[in-house]
Amino acid sequence: MKRIKSLVQLRGAGLACVFLGIMVLLPGNENAFAGWEAGSEVGFDSNINRSINDGQCDMYVAAYGSLVREPSGESRVGWSGAVTLEGVSFVSNDDLNRAMISISPGVTYFLHALWRVDIAPFFEARLVKDSDQSSLAFGGRAALLEQITRDLYAGQYYIYRDNRADAETYSFTEHVIGAFLGVNWTDVFFTELGYEFSCGESFRTISTTSKIPPGKGKHRIHSDTFGTDVIREEVDQHSIGVSAGIDWADSLSTYIGYTFTTTDGDLGSSASHVGSLGVRYRF
Repeated sequence: MKRIKSLVQLRGAGLACVFLGIMVLLPGNENAFAGWEAGSEVGFDSNINRSINDGQCDMYVAAYGSLVREPSGESRVGWSGAVTLEGVSFVSNDDLNRAMISISPGVTYFLHALWRVDIAPFFEARLVKDSDQSSLAFGGRAALLEQITRDLYAGQYYIYRDNRADAETYSFTEHVIGAFLGVNWTDVFFTELGYEFSCGESFRTISTTSKIPPGKGKHRIHSDTFGTDVIREEVDQHSIGVSAGIDWADSLSTYIGYTFTTTDGDLGSSASHVGSLGVRYRF
């Protein structure tokens, strides 16, 4: 009964986001403009199984399509929003292949001609081949963006996410804070450096013979996808990333990125390296 109530509440939040998203993306708002965006990327993750001591590396291919609405900046307050459909396919472990749809209506307030605040709730529905990991999620994001000089910009953000998976082991809540600094070196070439800290729950894989001290971790299950046991626990994560991109035209850009992440919990520490190469096109 508790599980049913939580799903009803989550779907209620999702329907609210859907309704707000439709209202934001409907034509007629003179303080915003909308357009389609599509993209694709290839990448790798050195620890797809979130293992303490035996990380599995895999490559992936991803593609997405979005309907994006952004404020024009002609007034202090403007509506924004995005509806995105995304698919990810892994080369070796195809049980992690997934499709996701997300809806995120938002509002932007311009504190200054070069400073803005973005606030946006979101709802996500994720379908994974490993059905235990399929989930519904909701949350919100608040960000402050500053254009410091013509070529230098920065941003800070906070994200809350409540993810409820078909198996409790893969469910989690998290709080994320982050900051980034970007430089437009030329009219077409830019780089960004970012840092992110998150705290909350996460699944981690351990040896099937591992003994868990009393009170450490919860919801231990065996996963055929990872070929070992999975357990959920409270963790802290630190991530640092760097990226670079080229705007080939007003609507076409490419980028390359790398992120290093460390995860600390009662079960131990682990690390992952993630790299990506992608292209975006806006219609």
